[in-house]
Amino acid sequence: MDGRQGEDEASRPTRANENPADPFASGVDRRRLLETSVTVGATVSVAGCLSDDGAARAPTVYVFNNGDRTVSVIDAETDESIENPFIDTTASFPANQYGTSADSEYDVCWLNVSGGVRAFDQHSLAEIGSLETGYGPNYPNLTPDESRLVVASGGTTTLDPDPDETEPHAIHRIDADRESDGFGEVTGRIETEYTGPCDVTLEPDGDYAFVPEIANETLAVVSVDPFEIVERISAGAPAGDGEVLPFMATASFDGDCLLVENGEGELGSDPAVPRVGSESIWDVSDPTEPVERERITREDGLPAAPITSEIGPDGDVAYLFTPDAESVTVVDLEAGAVDRELDVGGRSISGAWGPAREKLYVPVQTANRVAVIDHAQRDVATTIDAGESPTGAVAGTVRPDTDASQRLLGSLSTLGVDVGEQEMAFCPEGNCYCG
Repeated sequence: MDGRQGEDEASRPTRANENPADPFASGVDRRRLLETSVTVGATVSVAGCLSDDGAARAPTVYVFNNGDRTVSVIDAETDESIENPFIDTTASFPANQYGTSADSEYDVCWLNVSGGVRAFDQHSLAEIGSLETGYGPNYPNLTPDESRLVVASGGTTTLDPDPDETEPHAIHRIDADRESDGFGEVTGRIETEYTGPCDVTLEPDGDYAFVPEIANETLAVVSVDPFEIVERISAGAPAGDGEVLPFMATASFDGDCLLVENGEGELGSDPAVPRVGSESIWDVSDPTEPVERERITREDGLPAAPITSEIGPDGDVAYLFTPDAESVTVVDLEAGAVDRELDVGGRSISGAWGPAREKLYVPVQTANRVAVIDHAQRDVATTIDAGESPTGAVAGTVRPDTDASQRLLGSLSTLGVDVGEQEMAFCPEGNCYCG
């Protein structure tokens, strides 16, 4: 199954989850109702008095709320929520590794939606570009030089393990340079057959990307330029019954380490062998020859299946998002062992470093809050109120200058009023992640 480059043939995208869980099924929280009612009144009263001074630059975290299609704008210095404007879409995994540091001037948020990716201007939170990939699930990441976006399309643990007919999957390269005439256009496409590319992460030089292929039981090493698969590495033997099922990955900022989340079970919407999960630590100091160094299983103290991970700025520690345990699991990467569990008060599948990379912001879906982990203390320092069912997060240095309409619609959506098209991220079985 060698990667091969071809023309972009985006077909009609799969719609978002056809049967999404109603976030308001049990009623609207009274406290949130009162708070939002006040916000609606304030928004209406100042609608004609807003200044148009443009957005200020300041350390900011954007949290995407899947339940009401708002984005929580958080001050990353004071850890206070500023506003929850409506954007009529959401993201489970926005491109959140590069273009997010304190010295970056990159001002685009790339969101993964069902059927493709969308680009939003951080200054206005308005859409400035979109691409239909032809696949329901899409997982984007920005290159370190902030010029390209690499998107893995098609992979999910709900893939049929033995289909009568197979469709090819793909990895896309997109022009992410906002100053380019080709901004948002596909500049390369690798067709992978039915391999299930589930995620993408890049080493700091930006020459290579790593893509777990869940149906193929491999880790693909992708050359960014020329855009092609240069190597496929076996995921190895499963820790228990079933298959390894590698599905998500995170490379360290120093380029030495790669974390891979494994399903450990079977593919399918109703697998015969339940997925229990494991975490692999890979040595990628030579990015073309990844070597699995350690695998952490439930027997090693992993409290639940990990969904994604973030690696500390110094590469010494990792934070695994283990939603079934309602915790973030801290791993000592040198020892290759679980260090501790951090109770975040609910289910969380992802997180993002603030611009200074001193704090990790963790959206907690079932608590409508963001847990802020102090990296130096390895502990939860505070929590911040968010919108309904916060899921994905990304950092930046632009403080959005939203308008009255965005704020008013955000307030109405938080109240449970159906506004806009309510576009969702790809959520198989209600879970907004590949695994």
